Amino acid sequence: MAKASRPNVAGHNMPNPAGAGDSDVLHDPELPQRTSRASNPALNRSAQAVGRGVGTAVAGVRRLPQQLDKLRSRIHLVPGRESAAGAMADIKDSALETAADWRNAAEDTLGELKDRAETYSYEVVDRTNRRLEELRRRTEWRIVELRRTARQWLVIARHWESERPLQVIGSCAAAALVAGVALRVWRSNRD
Repeated sequence: MAKASRPNVAGHNMPNPAGAGDSDVLHDPELPQRTSRASNPALNRSAQAVGRGVGTAVAGVRRLPQQLDKLRSRIHLVPGRESAAGAMADIKDSALETAADWRNAAEDTLGELKDRAETYSYEVVDRTNRRLEELRRRTEWRIVELRRTARQWLVIARHWESERPLQVIGSCAAAALVAGVALRVWRSNRD
């Protein structure tokens, strides 16, 4: 039966390790859910560069046993020379040390990227909250201004209503006539 494969960062299909589900990779509880993928292209490019570096390092570490096997097949021990076995052990230790260094570097880079993403997401949330608060204040101020203006117009209209009733009736009649003509023209153009 074929194993499920998933693409690594370098674009090659790699076998999905047993026990490691994609759900663990996709749902990291430490990253905020509010940011979108396209919200910051610079952050996306940085994340892709770090991901490529981590993927290359992991691929190199995974190929290390194969490279050691190839190296072993090329080395021929000369009988009576025990220093070759010691040299082989030194090479193996050096390779393991290099792999550990690569793994540590990848973990450090991933930690730095996580910290930067967390800092950026907090900055974005803070900036958004400040802008929403400013918008709310402006909207409240505008509503207060509109209410004040409406009250003033209402006072003026009531004043005219009691002081000049014939002019108010005449104005209403003229407005009704204009509205009727406009509706008739609009209706005749629709048909």
